[in-house]
Amino acid sequence: MSQQINLYNQALLPKVDVFSGRMVLLGLAGVFLLALLTYVWSAWDAARLAHEEQLQEVQLAALQTDVARLGTEVAGRKPAPQLTAELESLTSLLAGRNEVIAVLKSGVLGDTQGVSEYFRAFARQTLDGLWLTGFTIVGAGKDITIEGRTLRAELVPGYVGKLRHEQILRGQGFGTLSVQKPAEVAPASEPRNTAQFLEFRLASQAPGAATTPLPGGAR
Repeated sequence: MSQQINLYNQALLPKVDVFSGRMVLLGLAGVFLLALLTYVWSAWDAARLAHEEQLQEVQLAALQTDVARLGTEVAGRKPAPQLTAELESLTSLLAGRNEVIAVLKSGVLGDTQGVSEYFRAFARQTLDGLWLTGFTIVGAGKDITIEGRTLRAELVPGYVGKLRHEQILRGQGFGTLSVQKPAEVAPASEPRNTAQFLEFRLASQAPGAATTPLPGGAR
């Protein structure tokens, strides 16, 4: 008498966790989708910055043309005080914008996503008869100091009003405002010339804060 024994028992076979493999695939798909979205956003942001840089270069080209035209007109006749002041204003503005673009292109500031918006705001808001000679931004815009020159003192409040139209400067208050004649720098042996402009300083912090110097005679 013989007896057959069935060794195939499904209960003894190892169980495969189907849901575990499916979760791994879903996780990999999510990581891939996140990486793709990050790449698309980075490409869009880079294109936007490149477009803004092109606009700045076009404005600089127009500004250089104006400077050359004024230089030709002044050279052909006796300089008038108003034309001299306007030429100095355009030259200072051109130097400031060139400095801003040079710093942004060099990358020495590292992550300029926040600070560059202030530079663009100052570059967009211009006013005839008023120009900047220096500015300081501390603590991601918490403390701002602006220094410049103007042909008339009443232009300064109007300039402050234009700055407040910028999104990044809305709500920014200035605690101190000073407008004064520039200090005499001519030697005692030379005749004293009265300056055709005034110097002003706007600050959201207490007076006495240092200002970073800019090249070309500006501060």
